[in-house]
Amino acid sequence: MVFDVQLLDGPEGEALAQQQARVLREVTEWLAQNSSASGRTTNQ
Repeated sequence: MVFDVQLLDGPEGEALAQQQARVLREVTEWLAQNSSASGRTTNQ
């Protein structure tokens, strides 16, 4: 896994923070809907 870390101030930083929060929420919701009792995703 590769991560690209960018630090931004001002309006660009705020926009990036909002985008990251939205994506993390979507991933968390997907994981909750697609996980079994064992914690593994159901389509493995």
